[in-house]
Amino acid sequence: MFVPLARPFAAVARPFAAVALPFAAVGCGGDAGAGAAGLDSPDIALAPGVEEVFTVGVMDGAAWEMFGRVAGVAFDGDGSLFILDNDAGHVVVVGPSGEFVRTISNKGEGPGELNQPVGLAVLGDGRIAVNDMGRGVEVFNRDGESLQEAGFTFETGMPGPQMYAMPDHSLLSAGFASRSLTALMRGEEEEEPEGRPIGRFRLDGTQEEFHLAWAGPPVEDTETQTGNIRMIMSRMEAFPLPLSFGVLRDGRVALADSVGYRIKILDASGQVTGTLERPIPPVAVTDEIRDSERERQLAALADGGSGGGGGAVFMTRTISISGAAGSGRPSGPDPEAMRRMREGRVEDMVFPEEVPVISRLAVDRSDRIWVQRSVLGGEPGPTDILTADGQYLGTIAPDGVRIPAAFGPDGLLAYIDRDELDIQRVRVVRLVGDQLLETADGG
Repeated sequence: MFVPLARPFAAVARPFAAVALPFAAVGCGGDAGAGAAGLDSPDIALAPGVEEVFTVGVMDGAAWEMFGRVAGVAFDGDGSLFILDNDAGHVVVVGPSGEFVRTISNKGEGPGELNQPVGLAVLGDGRIAVNDMGRGVEVFNRDGESLQEAGFTFETGMPGPQMYAMPDHSLLSAGFASRSLTALMRGEEEEEPEGRPIGRFRLDGTQEEFHLAWAGPPVEDTETQTGNIRMIMSRMEAFPLPLSFGVLRDGRVALADSVGYRIKILDASGQVTGTLERPIPPVAVTDEIRDSERERQLAALADGGSGGGGGAVFMTRTISISGAAGSGRPSGPDPEAMRRMREGRVEDMVFPEEVPVISRLAVDRSDRIWVQRSVLGGEPGPTDILTADGQYLGTIAPDGVRIPAAFGPDGLLAYIDRDELDIQRVRVVRLVGDQLLETADGG
């Protein structure tokens, strides 16, 4: 059953019960498996084990396994893994045991080529959809043949790096750019949307708004300068609102977009049909928390980070360029000026009144909803396992199994990591003892 639009829960002290439970599956809309509890239950410890399946990615080896930048990974139904390499402009296909199968496409701007691929998704019929930023979605079959291109551009609006396949083979994405971005780049004024749109992108090149996620108060812009370029930029946000979602097998969507522990369940048309809530209150932001977060961000900058924090560094408009001898040419980014600019953004960071409870969400192949809770200090928090019908299966500790970059069949999980030499690699593990939904409900 669906959970009706629920009343807010009061703040309740939540002991973490040290009870190990099997990682049981729950049928979609059916009865809960052993150990399932209500959403208002105290935390119940889950400690699922994993076994290593394979790891790919090396410093020196075959061309396919020397990754430049892995922009995304996705499984298909037989456990094959598709790895999108942004630098190489291709998709690496490896089999269920990690054996190399083929590469799909290559770097370029011609038909079937990938110039700036930023994300991919595997459709229900096995086709592979790749988001080539600024050009559109390229669709390939398993053999690597280019089938079609759906044109999405900065002007029309285009999907973001994270794309989620729907049962009708459309793609859901929060969107990387829209007409409002184009207007800003041109210096035109355009009214900001009241919320954060999630788009539905179809392979015929059409799109529509699927759902308008909740947005907090607008963040004001600030003027900054680097080299001889003056810009207006959005202020950096600490502890931003989540905009994280996943698709269930029947086309419903679980969405986290709130400050509190509140997950919307949307139907396949984007309408809210219910919510899932747990009585875990957000943390009020104090002066001590503000100071600590600024120190953390500045330390990350000193270690070579971008200082992006939770919010993106986003240039909204170049307002003037002045060059030597009146040339009007940009002098190029000065590293020291960029460092000072990033430090200034950290010092001027915008803080909300409360830290959102949820940092991210994902849905696995058994329709279980993985909900990672926020903790201070930039570290991952505990992960709750829920079902769309309102069952709570338990909580995985922060040092346990993490939400992966991709869920696969038979309990497969894929992670994008870096080794001790900073070489990017993709590691695949399998949940031990994971009882899959397909087995539990006879599907």
